Amino acid sequence: MKQRTFFDLSASTDVIVLTAHQLKRLKQIVWICLTAVICGVLPSGPKSSAILLATAVGLVCILILLYRAKVRFATDALLWLLTLMICSLISINLGIFDLMLLGYPLVLAYAAMYSGKRFYWLLFGFILLFCSALALATLYGWIEFRQPLPTVNSFVTLNILLIVSGLSMRLIARDTKDALLQLKQENERVVSSQLEIQRLAQHDPLTGLVNRAQCELAFQRAVAAKPEAEVALLFIDLDNFKPINDALGHQAGDEVLKQLAVNLQRALSEQDLLSRFGGDEFVVLLTQWQQRQELELLVQNLLQHCQQEVLVQQHKVQLSASVGVALSPQDGTDFHLLCKKADTAMYQAKKMGRNRFCWYQSEMEQQQLEKFNLMMRLRLAVKQQLFSVLYQPVYDIKTNTVFGAEALLRWTDSELGVIAPDVFIPLAEEIGLIQELGLFVLQQACAQAVAWQNSGYALRIAVNISVMQCKQGDLPALIRQVLQETGLAAHALELELTESVLIDDTALVKQQIQQLSALGVHFAIDDFGTGYSNLGYLSQFQLSSLKIDRSFVSRISHDDKDLALVKGIIQLASSLGLHTVAEGVEDQQSLELLQQAGCHYAQGYLWSKAVSPKEFESLLTQ
Repeated sequence: MKQRTFFDLSASTDVIVLTAHQLKRLKQIVWICLTAVICGVLPSGPKSSAILLATAVGLVCILILLYRAKVRFATDALLWLLTLMICSLISINLGIFDLMLLGYPLVLAYAAMYSGKRFYWLLFGFILLFCSALALATLYGWIEFRQPLPTVNSFVTLNILLIVSGLSMRLIARDTKDALLQLKQENERVVSSQLEIQRLAQHDPLTGLVNRAQCELAFQRAVAAKPEAEVALLFIDLDNFKPINDALGHQAGDEVLKQLAVNLQRALSEQDLLSRFGGDEFVVLLTQWQQRQELELLVQNLLQHCQQEVLVQQHKVQLSASVGVALSPQDGTDFHLLCKKADTAMYQAKKMGRNRFCWYQSEMEQQQLEKFNLMMRLRLAVKQQLFSVLYQPVYDIKTNTVFGAEALLRWTDSELGVIAPDVFIPLAEEIGLIQELGLFVLQQACAQAVAWQNSGYALRIAVNISVMQCKQGDLPALIRQVLQETGLAAHALELELTESVLIDDTALVKQQIQQLSALGVHFAIDDFGTGYSNLGYLSQFQLSSLKIDRSFVSRISHDDKDLALVKGIIQLASSLGLHTVAEGVEDQQSLELLQQAGCHYAQGYLWSKAVSPKEFESLLTQ
């Protein structure tokens, strides 16, 4: 809040706007002058008394104007009234020898405070001309004044002038002191604000650590100070930080970051630097080490300080982090390039299982570049639908006839060649393209099944469904739309789910399976036995078959344990009323063992790999 003072130091125009405090001071001055004038009436002569009484009446009128908010007119009237009063008194008394001349400086002081610049110079000029004219008239004898003699009247006049001057100067001095104090405080606030702005420009507002720009300057100084010495740049990223924000809120996440910053700072020496880059990413500059083993111990120590249990909102949160390490000048001397390389190493640490650190290797950057290039090619392929759908026959192993077909997506890029499904499908899930790819396969497979039906082959078509497609929650509506557009009967479609889909969001998946099962769609568990060991979901979901993973089937002819495992899966499925489909059958001996175990269906290279629709039709005619 702005402090109000007797006068505004910034006022430089003719229009003076008074604050409430200044107006109060002005009223006090008028009352002081009125009191002094009334006191001066008693010892004065008839003429002086008349002038003083007239002045008193004028001051009363000025007070009335001030209380009615006629400030500017009242101020001008006050200054002229006091000036004319002094001129009148000295004219009828002692002239240039009169003590009332001491009142002029006081009037000019009031004018400087309460009037504009032009008014002040006008009043000053008038006083100067009047006093000069009076002095010249006295000098040349045009007007005669008697020499001043000490009298009671002069004593009273002198004391009245001193009292008025003293009181006024006291008010002026106090308000001047207040104004200077206000100016000093304002300057201190400005300096404090500048320091805070500078601090915010150099530090992270949440943790108080230096920001990215200051970290870069520190790195440049470290490299310049010892060009031959190695500087280690560590890129630290918390593991699974997003679930903390999702479950407890961003305020809890901020508290975690602040506590982590404190823990990391404790592990560093005064010569080391810790910086927050943004989000849950931190960068550390280490310069106080000699051997690689010593640096490794420092990094391990930082990892241990990250592995802390913090209490946030009455919840115990166990933290861990992944760290990437790049060295200067070995891996480069450019700060931004080194950060990129350390970041690449950090992501490699996450791929290796998190809660660990990795040194930067040039191969990592090549892998990142290849992944980026593949990602761009994949986006283009999805946009232009540069994929094909091949079909692998599923055989009834009792009759050795084609029972159905599994639709498999394939991609051959013009630049990169054949891209394996286990490479581009996870990437499509990562970048959010799996929905479009899944819809493409579903439409192609259903349309092809209808074409085979029209040719006299009633086959069941199997299509793989990804986790992301199930998470969207609109799978039933999507399937209905595709079945309606292609004209395929629901019972001719089988959707293959992995075990992870059933475990990830039980309620949502169960609801969608129930809706589609009611429609007539079949469901199979793909790659059974390679996922979760909890088999409780088999009784919760409306499933029709289990597909035994090829990793088990391929060894049953020479590994009794795998044969026993496959037999167990077949018996389990049979007890639950489910059919079994063996994947990856490549030899006759394996087929015979599956037949003996009671398996219903099989697919594999023993019969055919995944082929085009035209080649598939030739298989149907054999």
